[in-house]
Amino acid sequence: MSSVFLSHNSKDKPWVRVLAARLMADDVVVWLDEAEINIGDSLIDKIAEGIKEMKFVAAIISKNSAGSSWVQKELSIAMSKEVAGRKVTVLPLVIDDCEVPASLSDKLYADFKNPDDFEASYSQLLRAIGINRPGRPIQEEKNYLPKTESRPLAAFERPKEPEIKIIGILKERTRQDHEHSGLQDYYFQLSKRPSRDWSHFFDASRQFPRHSMWRRAWVEDDCVVIKCAADELQRYHLRDLKQDVAKANESLAQAIEQYNAKEKFEAERKEAERIKRDSLLDDLDFS
Repeated sequence: MSSVFLSHNSKDKPWVRVLAARLMADDVVVWLDEAEINIGDSLIDKIAEGIKEMKFVAAIISKNSAGSSWVQKELSIAMSKEVAGRKVTVLPLVIDDCEVPASLSDKLYADFKNPDDFEASYSQLLRAIGINRPGRPIQEEKNYLPKTESRPLAAFERPKEPEIKIIGILKERTRQDHEHSGLQDYYFQLSKRPSRDWSHFFDASRQFPRHSMWRRAWVEDDCVVIKCAADELQRYHLRDLKQDVAKANESLAQAIEQYNAKEKFEAERKEAERIKRDSLLDDLDFS
């Protein structure tokens, strides 16, 4: 069974708890300080013991951890064991725009900076620790429990995402279309960067033209972009884009609701099967 020591700064604890819960759901033994260190324990001794017992040390690299003396101590212990030939492998996980420590600069790191790419990065991490199967989805931290306790499937429900709106136009990003002299690309600023799922629903709403002045539009970073003439924007396209943004919000909300309903149903089905099985086992006659 794979085992991982999570080296991190306390300010990154919410993110680390999510990762810990996800790993434990995939049957990975996780060493997390709040679950392992008791009052009166020697921190250095306990951490050294934890690193010694684990096969991997996941170093959560962030702006917070860059100046953390404790993270540096943990990495120093782990790297010394790795260099000495012990079976401890250090895996850097970068979670924001920060500088990777020099001691880890020669290692390929898992890039968790973009929340939308979490699944791909998490699958990469699973492969690195010897698990070649997709993990079960967990989208947020809810009531994190130490590894000795179980968590109900309902705790892994996907949260509803805030609605996205068009809040302005980025004039400086307007660019000329070289193939069509009368058309330009206009960038409309969104209230937040959309997820991959939201972008999918937006693209679906734009698939079929609704009038003769229909133009191509797409999602780019935190903008929706449309290729058209300037005098068409107010008359046709801004209204269309607002409708399609609202439709993408609605479609994503419905998809999340259906996902959570399916997960709840599956959890209840499994619980009912467990109760039925336990009842049969309790009725066994050993006399």
